[in-house]
Amino acid sequence: MPYSFTQIEEDKTKTIRFVFFFLILVYFAVFWLIAVIALNALDYEANPYVFRFRFAVLDLPHILIILGLAFMIGYAHWGFTTAGLVTRILGVLKAEALNPKDTYHQMFRNIVEEVSVATGGRKMEPVIVPTMAMNAFAVTDFSGRAVIGLTEGVLARLTRAQIEAVVGHEAAHIVTGDSLATTITTSLFELFSGVLRGFEAIFRFGGGGRNRSSVRAQGRGGGGVIVFLLLIYFLLAFTKFLSYLMRMFISRQREYRADAIATRLTRDPLSLAEALYAISYRWRGVGLPAQELESIFIINPAYSSIDEQNGFLPDLFSTHPPVHQRMGILLNMAHSDLKTVIKNIDHQAQRPRSSAPDIGTVSLQWMVNKDGAWQGPFNMAQLTVLGGIGPETWIQRIGGGNVQLLYQDPEARDAVIKNDLGAKNSSYHCPRCAVPLRILTYEGTEVFKCPSCRGTLVGENDIKRIIIREEIGFSDRIEKIAQGIQREETSGLVNVIKRDPKTLLKCPKCRFINNRMMRMFYTEVYRIEIDRCFNCGLIWFDADELEVLQCMIESALSKSK
Repeated sequence: MPYSFTQIEEDKTKTIRFVFFFLILVYFAVFWLIAVIALNALDYEANPYVFRFRFAVLDLPHILIILGLAFMIGYAHWGFTTAGLVTRILGVLKAEALNPKDTYHQMFRNIVEEVSVATGGRKMEPVIVPTMAMNAFAVTDFSGRAVIGLTEGVLARLTRAQIEAVVGHEAAHIVTGDSLATTITTSLFELFSGVLRGFEAIFRFGGGGRNRSSVRAQGRGGGGVIVFLLLIYFLLAFTKFLSYLMRMFISRQREYRADAIATRLTRDPLSLAEALYAISYRWRGVGLPAQELESIFIINPAYSSIDEQNGFLPDLFSTHPPVHQRMGILLNMAHSDLKTVIKNIDHQAQRPRSSAPDIGTVSLQWMVNKDGAWQGPFNMAQLTVLGGIGPETWIQRIGGGNVQLLYQDPEARDAVIKNDLGAKNSSYHCPRCAVPLRILTYEGTEVFKCPSCRGTLVGENDIKRIIIREEIGFSDRIEKIAQGIQREETSGLVNVIKRDPKTLLKCPKCRFINNRMMRMFYTEVYRIEIDRCFNCGLIWFDADELEVLQCMIESALSKSK
C-alpha cells in the first residue's frame, strides 16, 4: 500500500508530539533530581555526622510545581530552538547560496527543480557547503522552509545521475516529514551538549588551579558545592545520553524509505548505490563542519564501526543503517553487484581531462589601418579594447602575412568579433597591464583573465571550488614547475618574499580607494606567491601560478589516498 499524504501527516504529528513531551519529561527529571539533591544537602548541613543520601519522595504540591516549571522551561527551550532553526543550522554548516554563474551550481539547481516537480511542486532550496568532503543533507522547519544541501566534493566527484539520486533521497526525507522531525530533534538536544561541555571545561581548568586557600574553603563547606556540581554534571551526561537515544529513535531505519522513494523518483537504483559507495569510502567527512549533526546527513560523516554492524546495540546507537545493506537492496533492484559499482566509480575517477581555456597567444601582434593610417603594433589584449575597428578593417600580422580584412584572420576575428570563447570584458582591469580583464569559465566557476600577461583574478571561495574540481588537466611544463617548487621546499631553498610598498599591486576591485594587495604565499604548505586583497578577498595569480597550485595540491592528495 502506498505511503499516503494522510499517513505522512499523522506520523509527523505523532513524532513531533512525542519529541515535545519527551523534552518536558527530561526537564521534569532534571528538576526533580535537583530538588532531591537540595533536600539532601540541607540534611547534610543540619547533621553532617549522620548523613545518609536518600531519594526523597516529594508530595503532590511540589510535584505540580516541578511539573509546571519543567513545562515552562521546556516550552521556552522548544520555542527558542525552533525559531530560525534552518538558518542557524546552515550557519553552523557554513552553507552558502548557489552562485548563478557557476556551471556546477546551476546543474545542482536544475536537478532540485526537476525533483521538486516530480514530488508535486514541493519548494526546495538548494545550498552548497564549500568543502572537499562528500555528503548531503536536508533540513526543514515549521515555516515550511525546506533546504537540500550538497558539499562541493559531491558536485565535483559524482556524475549528474548520481547527484540526481542523492537529491531524490534528500527530497524524500522532506516530503515524508522525516526531515522536520530529524532537524528539530538534532538541534533541540544540542543545548545539553553545550552545557555539558561547559561543565567539562570548569572541571578541567578549575580543578588544577586550586591553591591552599581554596582547599581550606573546601574544608569549610566548599566540598558540598563540588559534590553538587558533580551531581549536575552526571545528570547532564545522563540527559545527553537520553537525548542521544531520542535522536537514534527519530533517524533510525528511515534511510531505507528515503532510498526507496529516491529510486521511484529517478528510476535509477544503481546510481544511488554508486553515490552511497563513493560518499562512504571516498572523502567521507574530511573538513565537514558540525559532524555532531550526523542525523541530517545521507551518510554519517564520522566513520564508526558500529554503523556497519547488525544487532540490538548497533540498531540503538547508529543513526544510519549499514551502508552495505542499503547498497545491497539497491543493487538487487538494479540487478547488479558491488564489483560493477567499484568498476564504475574507478572508471569515473579516471575520466579524461580537458585543457585549460586559452584566450590567444600573447606574442601575436598586428598593424591596424585605423582613421586612414597604419597604427600599431597592437597585441591581442590591445586589439580587443581598440575602438573604431570592425570586420572590414584592414590589418597585417607582424612577422609575416598579407594585408587582409580583420574577419579573415582567425585570431583577430575571435578576439574582436566572436568575443573569444564566449568571454566578455569585465569592469576589472589587470593590475599589471591595465587592460580589461576577460570573464572566463574555469573549472565551472567564473574567473577574470588578462589576455596580455595571462594573470588570473579569482575570489577566495572560488579557489576552493577550483581545487576540488579536477576537470582541467595540466601540461608537462606546469607539472615540471610544480615539481621544482616541491623540491625547493623539501631542500629548504624557498626564497623569502620581498615586499616593496612601491611595487604592491592595486586591487582591481578596490582600486578607487587605492587599496594595495599583499604579496604573500598561498599557504606555508603550498608556497605559491600570490597577491591577496584583504579588503574584498580577491586573489591575483600571475601567469601559471593558479595551475601550478592546483597541480601541487592534487599531487599531494593523490599520494595521501
